[in-house]
Amino acid sequence: MSESQTQPSQSQGVGEVHLSLPLAYQQTLVTELLDEDALVIIARGLGLPRIVTNLIHAYDVAGNNLVLIVGADDREIEWIGEGLAELATLNKDSMNRTGLTVVNTEMMSLERRELLYSAGGVFAVTSRILVVDMLSDIIATNKITGIIVLHAEKVTATSQEAFILRLFREKNKSGFIKAFSDMPESFTTGFSPLTNMLKHMFLRKASLWPRFQVLVAESLEHGTSTHNKLKDVIEISVSLTPSMKEIQTAVLECIDICLRELRRSNNAILDLDDDEWAVENALHSNFDVRIRRQLDPVWHRLSYKSRQMVADLTTLRQILNYLLNYDCVSFNKMLDIVIAANTPRPGSTRSNSSPWLFLDAANALFTVARQRVYVGAPISDTIRIAENREPQSDLFPAGITPVLEEQPKWEQLGMLLDEITAELFATPHATAGGGANTVLIMGAEERTCEQIKEYLSERGHAKSLEEQEDRGAAWHMLRRKLREYVRWKPGFANARQELFVDKKADDKKRTANGDKDKRSEPQFRGRPPPNKRRRVRGGSASATSSLRKNTAIAIDLDEVDSSGVVELLEETFENEDIESSIARTVAATEALDNSLDDHFFELFDMNDIVAVLPYDGDMDDYVLEELQPKYVIMYEPDAAFIRRLEVYRASNRDRQLKIYLMYYGGSIEEQRYLSAVRKEKDAFSKLIRERGNMAMVMTTDVDELAAPEDAFLRKVNTRIAGGGRMDVTVAPPRVVVDMREFRSSLPSLLHGRQLIVVPSMLTVGDYILSPHICVERKSVPDLLSSFRDGRLYTQCETMTQYYKTVVLLIEFDQNKSFSLDPFSDVSASTASVSAGAGGATGGYDVQAKLVLLVLSFPNLRIIWSSSPYQTAEIFLELKRHQEEPDPETATNVGLDELGENGESSNLYNQAAVDMLRSMPGITAVNYRNLMYDVENFQQLCQMSESDIAKSVGHEAARKVWKFINRDLRMREEEDT
Repeated sequence: MSESQTQPSQSQGVGEVHLSLPLAYQQTLVTELLDEDALVIIARGLGLPRIVTNLIHAYDVAGNNLVLIVGADDREIEWIGEGLAELATLNKDSMNRTGLTVVNTEMMSLERRELLYSAGGVFAVTSRILVVDMLSDIIATNKITGIIVLHAEKVTATSQEAFILRLFREKNKSGFIKAFSDMPESFTTGFSPLTNMLKHMFLRKASLWPRFQVLVAESLEHGTSTHNKLKDVIEISVSLTPSMKEIQTAVLECIDICLRELRRSNNAILDLDDDEWAVENALHSNFDVRIRRQLDPVWHRLSYKSRQMVADLTTLRQILNYLLNYDCVSFNKMLDIVIAANTPRPGSTRSNSSPWLFLDAANALFTVARQRVYVGAPISDTIRIAENREPQSDLFPAGITPVLEEQPKWEQLGMLLDEITAELFATPHATAGGGANTVLIMGAEERTCEQIKEYLSERGHAKSLEEQEDRGAAWHMLRRKLREYVRWKPGFANARQELFVDKKADDKKRTANGDKDKRSEPQFRGRPPPNKRRRVRGGSASATSSLRKNTAIAIDLDEVDSSGVVELLEETFENEDIESSIARTVAATEALDNSLDDHFFELFDMNDIVAVLPYDGDMDDYVLEELQPKYVIMYEPDAAFIRRLEVYRASNRDRQLKIYLMYYGGSIEEQRYLSAVRKEKDAFSKLIRERGNMAMVMTTDVDELAAPEDAFLRKVNTRIAGGGRMDVTVAPPRVVVDMREFRSSLPSLLHGRQLIVVPSMLTVGDYILSPHICVERKSVPDLLSSFRDGRLYTQCETMTQYYKTVVLLIEFDQNKSFSLDPFSDVSASTASVSAGAGGATGGYDVQAKLVLLVLSFPNLRIIWSSSPYQTAEIFLELKRHQEEPDPETATNVGLDELGENGESSNLYNQAAVDMLRSMPGITAVNYRNLMYDVENFQQLCQMSESDIAKSVGHEAARKVWKFINRDLRMREEEDT
C-alpha cells in the first residue's frame, strides 16, 4: 500500500509523521483537519475508518497529548486499535506512541482511570463514564488535547456527547473538536439542521465530501479510462418470474391501501406530508420508523385499526424483502406464520386480524405464493391422506404436485461462476500485484448468504452425480425443503391447537388459585435499604430475566398481535437457521472423521476460495484488503459497497478487479437502490446550499454564549414579597445525581440550566435537591416494570425513612403524547391487551396502582412531567429557597452503617422491625418511638393501651392494642 508523508502544522501539537493515505482526497481531508476543527460529513464507503485512524495516529506519535474518542462502538474501537498498531510500523523512530486505551466499564477503579488520564495518550471512553469523570474532576479537562466524535449524526441537544463537549468547552478553550459522520440524510430534517448541529458541537465549519465532489471523483477515476471502467463492471439485470411480479404488485397494492386508509381516517388530527407517505418511501427499511415517529404525539388518539395498520406496514415491507431474497418454500412458510398470527383462537369472539388480509390483493398474494411451491389442495388437508402410509424419500402427500419455482438469480449466479471458472482455467496464473483469484459474493443479509451457499453446494453435488441433465440443482434443494415443509405444516397446526388447550387450562388454574398466587408473591414491605442496591438497582439479571423457550413449540400465537409478527418471523427463521447450521456442522464433522486417516490438514489456497458474505458496513473494507479478490459478484446492489470497491481499486491499481452487479430489473430492489442514491445526493445538495447561506458563528465559547444576567440571577434571589430580604447565594445551586441516571438526558439539561451536577453512587433516590427533598425519577416503561417486580414500593419506603419530602417524578418522552394510553402495550409483556379498550385498560391499571401506592405512603408526592425539559424547570422550582445538599451525606444515606444517634443499626433485629412496622397504627414516623421505649414484642404484648399511648399517641395505641389483643378463636368459630 502506498504511503503519503504529511507535514501537519506545529500549532496542533503534531510534528512530521508518515500516514497511510493513498488517495488525494484522503490526504487533503486529514491535512485540513490537522489545521482546524470541523464537522466532516462524507459519503458512505469512502474510507472513513482509515481517515479517522490516520488522524488519531498523527496525535498519538507526537506524544504529550490526551485525545479522547467518543461515540465509537466496540467494533470500531477494535479497528482503530489495530489500525494504530499497523501505522506505528511506519514511524519506527517515534518512541512517544502509547496506542489506544479502552475505558468502557465501571469495573476500572477511579484511581486507575485518574492515573491513566494523567499519563496521556489516546482513550476510547464511553460517554456515560466520561461525563462522570469530567464532573468529578477525575480527568483534568483543561489538559485534554482534543475530542474526536464519531457518529456525529447522533449528537442532539440532550445527548451525552453534547454534554461532554459543553463540559469540555467550559474549561478548555484551546482544545480541538473534530466530528465525523457518514449519514448525510440525518442532517436534512428539521429547521437549519446543519447550523443546529454545529452549535451543539461548538464548531464553526462543516466539511462536506460527497461522491460527486471534484477531488473525490478525480481520486477514484484517476488512471482508469472509460473503456476499462465499463469493461470491469458488468451489470446483470435479471427479470422476475410472472408469479413474482404478481406477488410484488399485490403487496404494493396492500401498502398503498394501508397508507391511504391511514391518511383518510387520521387527516383531521395529522398534518401529513405527501412525499413522506408515498409508496416509494415504503420500500426503505426506516419507513415504518418515520411513520411511527410522526404518529407518536397523537398515538393515544388513533383508533385500534390505525395502530394495527402502522404495524402492518412493517410486515408488508418484510414480505417484499422475503420475496426477492428467499426461496419459494421459505416464502410460503413465512406467509403461513403471518396467517396463523392473525387467526383468533377457536371459540374466541375477538378478531385481531389485520385489515389488509381481507383485500383481494392479499388473497392473490397467498394463492400465487402457494402455487409457486405446489398445486393442489392445501397440505394441511392432504396430509391426512398420507399419514397412515410410510412416506418414501421422494414421495409427497397424495393430491399435490410440486412446482418448486427457482429464484431467477440462482441460474444467473451459476452461469457467472461457470464463466469465471472457464476464464481462470484459460489464465491459471495468479493476478499481478499480489492479488489472488478469489471470488467474493456479497449478499444483503446472512440468511441470503446461507441460501446461496446451500445452492452452490447442491449445484456441485448435482454435477458430480451427473444429474444436471435431469433436474437442476435448485430442484433438488427445493424438493428437500418441501419435504421439510410437509412435515412441519401439520405439526405447526397441532402445536397451535395444543397451545390453545393448555392456555385455557392454565387460565382456569390461575383463576381458581388467584388469591393464593397473590399471597405467594414476594412481599417487599419493611425491607431495609440494602447495600446491594448499588449492584442490583433496577432488578438483577438473574431476578428479572426468564429462560427463552423454544419458539417452534412454545409460541402462543393468540398472544401475538400485528405489531409482533415481524419479530415472530425473525425468531422462527432464526431457529431454522440454527438447526440447519447444526445439521451441516454434524455432516461436515462426520465427513472429516471419515477422512482423517487418509488426509492431512492444510491451508486453503486463496485461488480456490469462493467467499459468500453479507454486507457489513465498514467491515467490508477489511474484507477486501484481506481477501484481495479478483472477481466480486454483488448479488444485491448496495451503493456504499460500490464505493468501497472504487476506493479499493483506486488504492491498488496494480490489482485486477472485475465486478458483476446483479439486480432484478423492474423490481423494488432496483427502485430501492436508485432511491437511496438519489436521497443521498439530494441530502448533500441541501447541505451545500445550507452551508452557503449559513451565518458565520463568531464564537463557540460556552461562557460567551450565555446571557450575562444569568450569572447574576444564579446568585441573587429577587423574590422579596411579603417583606422578605434579598438573599445572595454565594455558591450556585447544586444537585446530587445518582451515577446510573447519566443514561438519561436530564443531568445534561440541569447542567445547561446552570446547576452544578454532582455525580454520586446513591443508595436512596435518584436526585437529591436539598437535605430534605429526594426525587425518584421514573420513565413510563420503568414505572411499569417497577410495579411488576415490587421495586417501586421498596424505593418509596426507603425514601420516606430518610427524607422529609419524597417525590416520585413520572417523566414522559417529549416526542410522545402526555398520556399513559400509548404505553398500555408496554404494560402487558405478552401483548394481551384487548382490541377494543387496550389503551384504556393499561392506563387505568397504572392509575389504580398509583392510588394504592399513595395510600401506602401518604407523604409521597407524585409529579408528572411531559419531557426532560419540563423536569429541569420543576427541579429549579423545587430548589427555590432550599438549602444545598451535601454530596457526602447523600451518599451515606441508606448504607446502614450508623443510626440516627450514632448507634449501629445492626443492634436492631430487622425482622422484628419489619413486623412492628406492619402492625396497624404504626407509621414510618412513630415506629422508632416504640423501638426506643420497648425492648421486645413480649413486653409490647403485656403493655396496656395507656402505656402504648405514651409512645405513639392514643389513636395509634388503640389500633395496636386492639390488634394484639384480638381473640382469633371467636373469628374461627364465626367462619365455621
